[in-house]
Amino acid sequence: MLAILLICPTYAWLSVKVSENMLISICSWHEDPPFCLQTLQSDHRTPLVDHVGLTNISIHLTNVAAKKSMALIRSLVNKTTDPVLKAPFEVCLELYNSILGDLEYAKTALTTHDYFSVKVASDRCMIDTENCRDELTSSAPPFLQENNEMRYICKTQVIVSSHLP
Repeated sequence: MLAILLICPTYAWLSVKVSENMLISICSWHEDPPFCLQTLQSDHRTPLVDHVGLTNISIHLTNVAAKKSMALIRSLVNKTTDPVLKAPFEVCLELYNSILGDLEYAKTALTTHDYFSVKVASDRCMIDTENCRDELTSSAPPFLQENNEMRYICKTQVIVSSHLP
């Protein structure tokens, strides 16, 4: 067993509980490291899990945020009567629906140790939030801010999953 751990140190790292220093190291890759750290530490399970568990937590946190954002988008779609202003919200609604599907896929892939698929699904989350941002105009400031926060949460998930083998 020791030989395997020496040959494959990444796999050994996966089974070690996530320390504060590991979180700081992981979040140092984020464009807003304090946001990343605060997001991951917001879940009480974080100090008790290994890296795979941390990835699961990041997927969960992204899922919660995506559902919250979808509720806001639905509200904006229902309240907006101008078709020109409504169209970008409808596109974002489709993109967020896609995000939720990708998160379900990431959860399943994580349980089967298909880490490549977890990374791909995480990347899609980032792409979809960026595509939503590109659809929006400056006339949607509350959702622009919400979408940007969602992008940061997706980025956190991307960074956490990028440390999987």
